[in-house]
Amino acid sequence: MKEEILRIENVIRKVNGITYLDNINFNVFKGEIMGLIPLDNHGKSQLIELILQNVPLHFGRVYFDDQLVNYYEHSSMSKNRVSLLEQDTNLIEDLKVTDNIGVLNQTFHDFIIHNRRLRQETAALLKQLGIVIEIEEYVSELSILEKAIIELIRAALNGAQLIILNELSNFLSIDELSYFQRLLVHYTKQGLSFLYIANHHEEAFKICQRVALFEKGRIIKVISAKDFSTAVLEPYMLTFAHPPTVSEQNNHVGILKCHQLSTANLETLNFSVKKGECLTILDMDNRGIQDLAEIISGYAKPRSGKLIVDGRAIPFTQKRNLLPDGVAYIPENPVQKSLFFNLSYLENLTFLLDRKLDRKIIGKKVLNSIKEEYRNLAGVEIEAPDLWGLEMQSLYNLVYFRLLLYSPEVVFIMQPFSQADMYLRGRIIQLINMFKEKELAVVILAVSISDTLTVTDRLLILEDGKLAPQGGRINFANSD
Repeated sequence: MKEEILRIENVIRKVNGITYLDNINFNVFKGEIMGLIPLDNHGKSQLIELILQNVPLHFGRVYFDDQLVNYYEHSSMSKNRVSLLEQDTNLIEDLKVTDNIGVLNQTFHDFIIHNRRLRQETAALLKQLGIVIEIEEYVSELSILEKAIIELIRAALNGAQLIILNELSNFLSIDELSYFQRLLVHYTKQGLSFLYIANHHEEAFKICQRVALFEKGRIIKVISAKDFSTAVLEPYMLTFAHPPTVSEQNNHVGILKCHQLSTANLETLNFSVKKGECLTILDMDNRGIQDLAEIISGYAKPRSGKLIVDGRAIPFTQKRNLLPDGVAYIPENPVQKSLFFNLSYLENLTFLLDRKLDRKIIGKKVLNSIKEEYRNLAGVEIEAPDLWGLEMQSLYNLVYFRLLLYSPEVVFIMQPFSQADMYLRGRIIQLINMFKEKELAVVILAVSISDTLTVTDRLLILEDGKLAPQGGRINFANSD
């Protein structure tokens, strides 16, 4: 019989009168990669906190390594031997790799002051794992993947028995994720356990032995590897019966042309996009699309090349917004980056309008006209005096509606499904399709292909800053 590292029994947890964990029953075996797919984000943070810190419960029991560590009558508030690995690392940026691995590590306790021995031990460990990282390099100089690797190694050496992996595909590219997953398998053979939280079932199915579906603070289903299939998830997924296809009206010259664009991480990039078409650029190492995003958002200039919109070459001037040229940009996690929560819904909606119209002529009559025009889209939320009480779907609606009001010709979207639960991803798909119906050209910049297949008409693949020859039209009929 398999040994459990974690068992959660009938746990109920409330915060400020809101039930976040509702009769949770859940376990993770030793040496297992256990998946958790949140259909929504309700209760996810509270579950992570519970496993990490034994926070007070209203009911239930938590066992760690067969020891009762938390129950509704008492909580020690002590930490379990659990680590959390997510996009925001706990590494010390101004320390070297060696120091980050060795600090507070019991296995290095006896020689922590002996730098030479510490370097030797660290180098030997990295070599054993087949990892090429300069041990004398400062963490601030490492890539995102390298930081994740160092944090994983440190957690293992510090005695963690369970590591929570929170949405790795939000910050690791496909190749990086595949490499990191091989390290996870290595550590499971040593008895280490993982709770793998993923928004995409394809990702979880690839690496996990079991997967739990999590919705509204409840575990609604646990699926074993032998039963992994998209079909088993269909009752819990938003489906779109008619995937988009390129219409005949797209057989004209592209509204956007990228010609010979080069940066530090892009080499002579060429592509075009037509009105009403969605193109996804999948970057295998997550560097080229970052350069492209900085150019589009006005924070950088290319080394060479052109962006041509409707026959007009865009002048590249650093810190110049490209909206007046008909090019819009939606950043990753746009709610946090582009909305103003203390302003009203209408003020947020019309925030970009001064880029198109003289602010002097944007009077009360114009604003009332906009309010009535967008009431059918936004509903009663158009009257909201601020954004604090609005749900995440409503906030994403606002981000996309605002761009519609400006009427751009091309929209670049960075990682549109990052940190979105299954229901929010469904709404984002609808919003992107709305752009296409309005004849906007859409370019998705991505490191993960999941979900984009539902809206994408063509796929380009970037490898080492160059377009791969296999990047072409997607066959939707054969896509999962």
